[in-house]
Amino acid sequence: MHYKNKDDVLMLWGRNNEIPYKSGIEEKILGPFSFSKLAWLIPGVIVSVQMSKIAPKIPFVNHLLFERIHLLIPIGIAAVFAYFKDRRTNLTLYQLLKIKRDIKKRRRCFVYHRKNMPRS
Repeated sequence: MHYKNKDDVLMLWGRNNEIPYKSGIEEKILGPFSFSKLAWLIPGVIVSVQMSKIAPKIPFVNHLLFERIHLLIPIGIAAVFAYFKDRRTNLTLYQLLKIKRDIKKRRRCFVYHRKNMPRS
């Protein structure tokens, strides 16, 4: 392309390279749930439904809600992983546990130096 003067080139410079803005806002997919939250909650619901086919009712409880309260445990665990974040690092619980596991698993090398010994 040929421009008439240098001012035209300077005005166009940088317009084609937009810098993406990371707002930190998650896009809502289904109601109030984002994709990352659904990725945790859907498997929790699936496990709970499968447990309802296998696990019996709690005996000696005659209330409809409380005789199946143990089926909410997988959904509760999934909700903890979906919603809880660390205040200092803003990482989710899964990310924190993964980082701690990686730090614990890494290979460490310790070098000991004795005092008052000449180095050779």
